[in-house]
Amino acid sequence: MVAKVGKNAAMERIREELGISSVFLRTSTARERAFIKWPASKTWIADLIKNPIKAKKSTWVTGCSSWIKKYCTKNAAGQTVISLANWKAKNNTTKIKH
Repeated sequence: MVAKVGKNAAMERIREELGISSVFLRTSTARERAFIKWPASKTWIADLIKNPIKAKKSTWVTGCSSWIKKYCTKNAAGQTVISLANWKAKNNTTKIKH
């Protein structure tokens, strides 16, 4: 707490040193994969993704589609590139910036 950063920042540095990936990054990646993969399945989840329910608050389907539009881009090879690593590095308050 000497550097005037919170407990989350300290935990983030420990995770980085130990090579543990962020829970947010893992869940975001899994959610995007599910959103792209499951519309082809023959279950009710495909119907839910294709025709999302109308709600005042964000559901995981509507939140995922807006998240993909905001953070995911396609590179020249057609692969999805998630720009979360750059976003995370930019907003990291634990490192001294010059």
